Amino acid sequence: MFGTSELSSLTWDSAAWIYSVIIGLVIVRYFMFVASLLQQPKAIKFYYPYLAFASSHILHMYANWYTGAQAYTMIEGNALLFLLRSSRDAVGCIGGLIIVPQDKLLEGFFDMKSWFMKIRKAHFLVWALYALLYIMQGTLNFSSFAELTSPKEVIVGLSLLMTMMLLLFGAAFSENDTTYL
Repeated sequence: MFGTSELSSLTWDSAAWIYSVIIGLVIVRYFMFVASLLQQPKAIKFYYPYLAFASSHILHMYANWYTGAQAYTMIEGNALLFLLRSSRDAVGCIGGLIIVPQDKLLEGFFDMKSWFMKIRKAHFLVWALYALLYIMQGTLNFSSFAELTSPKEVIVGLSLLMTMMLLLFGAAFSENDTTYL
């Protein structure tokens, strides 16, 4: 199916520019969203669970941005793992973009709770697909990952994961949902 010449393009060098541009655009979209809210704070109804989910996604995108080179380098040449990782990153970017509303919704009154309620089913469906791809990649890559990872990297990775999970759990169980600017 794949010869050695086709597999040679499955390297970080060939994926880096696409990866950086796509994740960079998602991060820029978040920055534009925050800047728009700060520039015209006419009427915003804050919803803290929504803010926690958005913060978690920003943290997730940054973690992917800075760990991408190492993650892709570890799976270079393995077509299935490369496909799973790139698919997982694409799904993660889509999940991140679902959180950010269209610019036209920010022109007047912006109700974070109504926006979050509108997108939550699609959001959780996308993140369920992301988790499935993550589990598939982890299952196939576990033995080589365990050999290449240092204890310091594991601690940093788990700390990031715990921070994101705390934000997500805080968002899910928050009772305080309104603040007006």
